[in-house]
Amino acid sequence: MFWKKDKTKEDIWEHDPELDPEDVGDSDNDEDGPTLVTVDDGKGGIKQIKVDRPVDTQSEFGRMSNDCNISMDGFNGMKGLQGANKPRSMSRPGLGELLKYEMKGKSFLNFSMEPHSEKLRKRIVSKNGSVNVGKTKVSRRKRQYFRDLFNTMLDMQWRYVHLLFMMSFILSWLAFGLVWWLIVYLHGDLEKEHLPSQQESSGWKPCVYEIHNFASVFLFSIETQHTIGYGGRQTTEECPEAILLMCIQSIAGVMIQACMVGIIFSKLSRPKKRSQTLMFSKNAVVCRRDGFNNLLFRVGNMRNSSLVEAHVRAILISKRVTQEGEVQPYHQTELKVGTDPDGEEDCLFFIWPTTIVHKIDEESPFYSMNARDFFKKRYEIVVMIEGVVEQTGNSVQARSSYMPNEVLWGYRFVNLLNFRPSAAQYKVDFSAFNAVYKVNMDNKSQKERDDENGDDGGDGEDSDNNKNGSTPVTSSSVVLPSPHLSTPSTTISNDRYRSCVEILHMV
Repeated sequence: MFWKKDKTKEDIWEHDPELDPEDVGDSDNDEDGPTLVTVDDGKGGIKQIKVDRPVDTQSEFGRMSNDCNISMDGFNGMKGLQGANKPRSMSRPGLGELLKYEMKGKSFLNFSMEPHSEKLRKRIVSKNGSVNVGKTKVSRRKRQYFRDLFNTMLDMQWRYVHLLFMMSFILSWLAFGLVWWLIVYLHGDLEKEHLPSQQESSGWKPCVYEIHNFASVFLFSIETQHTIGYGGRQTTEECPEAILLMCIQSIAGVMIQACMVGIIFSKLSRPKKRSQTLMFSKNAVVCRRDGFNNLLFRVGNMRNSSLVEAHVRAILISKRVTQEGEVQPYHQTELKVGTDPDGEEDCLFFIWPTTIVHKIDEESPFYSMNARDFFKKRYEIVVMIEGVVEQTGNSVQARSSYMPNEVLWGYRFVNLLNFRPSAAQYKVDFSAFNAVYKVNMDNKSQKERDDENGDDGGDGEDSDNNKNGSTPVTSSSVVLPSPHLSTPSTTISNDRYRSCVEILHMV
């Protein structure tokens, strides 16, 4: 649906407000909260708007940006007489209007139809880290899962683990109870004259005391497996098979209990939930740093305990065509990301939210991409944090991704770390974790900038120095004093001069 209800329960059209940089710092980091996306402005450029949820497909808001004005104008025209005094409020669209909007651009049978791969293409990695990949037609899949039963149970949902936990005990009690019943039945303990009330008068010695029926056998099976020992029911030396069965059931009970407790403990101690306390910014931004375009995103840890050996990775998933014409629709390219200005130090000192940098240089796949290319091209940037949980020593990985709509051109992240003298402590304001602000930046790619600098005769600072008639200062153009020049007060010796030269060369 492209309409929703507001707080006053009026049916209004979804309005795409222009981005207000001062209005983006109050959103929480939940998956369904408001976020910013990049759309086509209809004039050959791009703009950023605020939406109520993350983008699942690139074509979702790409189609909205192209059809939003048309659909709004069309419906405004139809409702112009009724809603002239309410430009932003309209009545709920009818079923026919909704069908026309949903079926726009689609047709069936011999008619042309837009590609389904573009319409239904979802993001590969969701914002919460789940991978949208299904596996089909795997040969002997169930057999291989059954062989790896331990990991299969770890991957199962809790409801099935609890069910399997209870069924394993109940079925084992019933199975051994049947064997116990068979032993006492074949021995004749269930005959009327051999029941516990008649055993003293008849002098009958049973395999197990105080067995009247199957219920008594089932209770004895439970007491034996869990070594409860309420008293009354106990085995005798009359039946060797009963002694052997008691040993087997005791061992089996310990094994079943150990396996189930181990599975539940392993499932509880998995660091999967720990990854949900690691945060990624909802948007990635592109801005200028030290003369280069840089792709930035922010990571954070909401817990006080830090990750040991924390590392960050980023992978670009996009289409690639080889020199031989082979098409790789989902080619993975490792991006150099880090905390240093060059984006090469991937190890994090993860005590507060950190901005991760990817420097867009000649080795970057974004080198020739300008602002519109970042929005128009099909790709997905998958980001990951890997580390060791300090308390348990288990490895953890948190994932997220950025679609082209979620990359904001010409923005920077707001600072969220400040020192408060009153508390004598550094404070992190997580309400500004996703906050960005606009900076002055044109739409040129880094390649276009390098070409312009090359045409101008070099880098910007060097060309300015040449225009002013000054000579650039480099390590090879340091002017050294001559050893033959001296003043009445000081004289430089040859040894000291050589030492100075060596030190300068080392520098």
